[in-house]
Amino acid sequence: MSYLYLNQLFSLTKGEIWRAKSGREALECYNTHKGFDLIIMDIQLPDSDGTEITRSIRETDIKIPIIAQTAGKSSTEIENALEAGCSSVLTKPFSMEEFFDAIGCFV
Repeated sequence: MSYLYLNQLFSLTKGEIWRAKSGREALECYNTHKGFDLIIMDIQLPDSDGTEITRSIRETDIKIPIIAQTAGKSSTEIENALEAGCSSVLTKPFSMEEFFDAIGCFV
């Protein structure tokens, strides 16, 4: 559902979306297709924790904005995402305005 919602939001922009269904796919996609402007990282991926994927990306790229999305609203989960290197965190469900406010800082 998150992908469908994000796809609709990005359809309002000239942005192109690349989807990875797992942490492994996310790293493969990132490493294969350089030149991303922004990453939207789900914290709860089927095969891994999005914070670990973020840490892996941060080993080679400290500049790319990574916005975490999470259903967890605990301050600990949000703090963990930021400590892992996420630029900001959106908690689900988030509005169109919240989304565009978050990405507006980076695009």
